Amino acid sequence: MRKIWTFIFVFLQTICFAQVTILPGDASVNSSLLKPGIYTMAYTINYNGEWVPLGEYITEVAFVNKQLKVNTSLSFAKTNTQWTDNFVADANKFLPVSSYSDRDERTLSLSFSNKVTGSYLDKRLQKKKQIDQNLPLNCFDVSVYPYIIQMLPLDVGYRAILPVFDYEAADNAKTHRIEITEVKSDVHISDLTGEHKVWKVAVSEGNTGHSFDYFIDKTNRRIWKISIVSAKGDKIAMTNIETEFNPFKAPFDKKATLAMVQSGNAVIKGTAFARDNENEGGLKGMAVLNINKKQYAAKGTEIVLIPYTAYFKQWIALNEKQRKIKNAKPIPLAKEAFDCFKRASVYDDNGSFEFTNLMPGDYLLVTAFGYKHTSRQTEETGRASVFVNGAYQGDQVYTSVFSYSSNATANIQKVVSIEKEGEKVEVKLKKTL
Repeated sequence: MRKIWTFIFVFLQTICFAQVTILPGDASVNSSLLKPGIYTMAYTINYNGEWVPLGEYITEVAFVNKQLKVNTSLSFAKTNTQWTDNFVADANKFLPVSSYSDRDERTLSLSFSNKVTGSYLDKRLQKKKQIDQNLPLNCFDVSVYPYIIQMLPLDVGYRAILPVFDYEAADNAKTHRIEITEVKSDVHISDLTGEHKVWKVAVSEGNTGHSFDYFIDKTNRRIWKISIVSAKGDKIAMTNIETEFNPFKAPFDKKATLAMVQSGNAVIKGTAFARDNENEGGLKGMAVLNINKKQYAAKGTEIVLIPYTAYFKQWIALNEKQRKIKNAKPIPLAKEAFDCFKRASVYDDNGSFEFTNLMPGDYLLVTAFGYKHTSRQTEETGRASVFVNGAYQGDQVYTSVFSYSSNATANIQKVVSIEKEGEKVEVKLKKTL
C-alpha cells in the first residue's frame, strides 16, 4: 500500500509541475495578456552593497499588421551612450521576422525566413560580415522570449523550456534553452502605487549563463522588476518607474495659470514670523498666554506663491495620500506646472515680503525658516518626610521650573484670497507653538 501511495504522489507531481516545452504556435501562449504601451525602467547595478544608477531602459510594445513589434533603448547616463534593439515577430506563432541591434562595439541586422540573412559590423575593426545560414526549426528569436513569458499560463510550480535562436551565442550551436525553473507568488511595492501581487518567475539563460527573476503582475502582466545575476556574478536590477502614472483628474491650463501670477495688478504683502509658546501641561498650546517676542524670518528667506487652482489642490491632496503609503515617494509636478510658481524673498529684518501683478483668485503661500524654540518644564528636585507630633504625615515634594532651548523650523502654509482687481491684501505668515 505504501508503494501505491508513493507512486500516486510522484504521478501527481509529474502532472502538476512537469516541465513543458513551449514552441512557436503553442496554444498556451495567450497574446491578449501582452499589453501594448511604452514602459520605462531604472537600470541599476549593485556595487559594494549599494545600488548605483546606470541609466534608463525604455520598451515600446505594439501589435501592428498582425505583427509584434518591440523597440528598446538602454541609455547610459555616465557615458551618454545608448544601446538600441528592434525586433519584429509574427503575432500568430511569434516566429521571428527581423531584428536589429546596435551597441558601442557592433551592429547586428538580421532577417528571418527559412534562412537567417543579414550583416554583422565590428565597429572597432571596421569590418562587416555578411550572414547567410539556415534557421533552426521550432525556435523563437532570443529577443522575443521575455514577452512570451508574459503570455504564458503562469502559476505556482509552473516550469517550461523555450528554445531560442541566438546568433551571438558564445558557441556555434546558436540554438539554446531558456528555462523557467520556478514560479512563485510574491509582492512588489511601488513608490507611487503601493502593493502589487506578482509572479516571481525564475529564468535561466542557456546561451549566456545569466539568471533572472521576473516580477510579473498577476492581473495585467506588467513587468514590475527584473533582477539579474550575470554569469560573472554582477547583480543588476531593472525597475519599472511608471512614467505613465498620472493620477490627476483636474486639467492643467498653463496659459491661464501663468496669467494669474503675471497679468493682474493686485498685491499680496505681509510678514513671516514664529512666536514661541513656553506653556506646558494643561496650558500647552494656549497662545493667548504667549508672552514671547516674534522671531522674524531672516532676510533672504524664500516665500513661494502657488496659484491655488483645482489642479494644485488635487496635487496637494494626492501627496497627503502618498504619505500614508509606506516608502512612497511624493507625486511630482510637471515642469510646466512648476513654471507657474512665484517666489519672493524676505527683504528686511521684520520678515517682510511682497508679491505683485496678481489676478483675483486663491493663492497658497508656503515658507520654512529656523527659529529658537524655548520651553518650560516643572521637574521634581527633592522630597522630605513630614512628621506632626512624631506621627508621619507623608512626603513634601519640592519642584523647580527649568527652561530649555532648541533649534526648530517653522513650516507655514496659508491660503490667501484676492477678491477684486487691484486689491492689496496684507497677511501674517505665522507659526505659534
